[in-house]
Amino acid sequence: MKWPTIEQMTTMAPLPDGYRYEWLKRAEIPELVECIERWHPDIAVGGGSCYLREEFYTDKVCLDGEDEQTILVGLFKRGDELVGMWSWEQEPDALTLYARLIVIAPEHRSAKLASKVMPLAELAGRAMGAEFFFGLATLKIPHMQHALETAGWQLIGFTSGYDREQVAPGVVKRVFEGVYTKVLVPEEDLHRPDPDNLTPKARALFDFLFPAGPASGDAGGAQ
Repeated sequence: MKWPTIEQMTTMAPLPDGYRYEWLKRAEIPELVECIERWHPDIAVGGGSCYLREEFYTDKVCLDGEDEQTILVGLFKRGDELVGMWSWEQEPDALTLYARLIVIAPEHRSAKLASKVMPLAELAGRAMGAEFFFGLATLKIPHMQHALETAGWQLIGFTSGYDREQVAPGVVKRVFEGVYTKVLVPEEDLHRPDPDNLTPKARALFDFLFPAGPASGDAGGAQ
C-alpha cells in the first residue's frame, strides 16, 4: 500500500483557510518531539511514549520523500508554525491501517483539525487499497470518541488494560480504551461466522454488535 501524496490529501480533505498538510522531514524531528511533549504531557507513559524518542522516527517512520516504512507521521502547519500531528500505521498483509495518534496544539484545537483526519482516513485508505481501519480512543476525555463517531466509525468494544496512563500525579495504571473500526469494503465482502462455532457469550455479543439484516445472507458487519 502506497501512502498518499500531500496533494491527494489536500484534495480529499481540505483544511481550514491558512492550514496545510506536510509530511515530517528528518530535520523537523527534534521540534516535533518537543511540541508533542508540550501539547500532550500524559504521553510520557504508555504506548504513545515512542513519539518522544527521536530514534523512533529515524528507525521506523516514513519521512518526507521516503515510503519504505509502514508508520507515517503527518503534520498540520499554519505558516511556518507546527500546530499538530497525526500518525497511521499500515499492516500490508492484512490490508489494514491503524490510527495510532493525533495531537493538536491547544491553541489550535478550535480549528477542529483532528476531525479532518477522520474522513481523510477513509478516503486515503480506500485510495491505498486498504480494507479496514481501526483505532483506540481514550476514555479520559470524550473528544476523540465524538470525532470518530461523527465520522461513522463503529465502537466495537473496549480494551481492558491494553495501555498504561498516568491517572493521577505519580500514579500509573493500565486503562480501558474504546476500540473503533471502519470497514472499507462492501458488506457482501464480509463473511459472518457460523453461529455453531461461537460460544453463547461470543454469539450474544456478535449478534449485538453486528445484527444480521434481512438480506445479509452469508455476509455481515457494520460500516
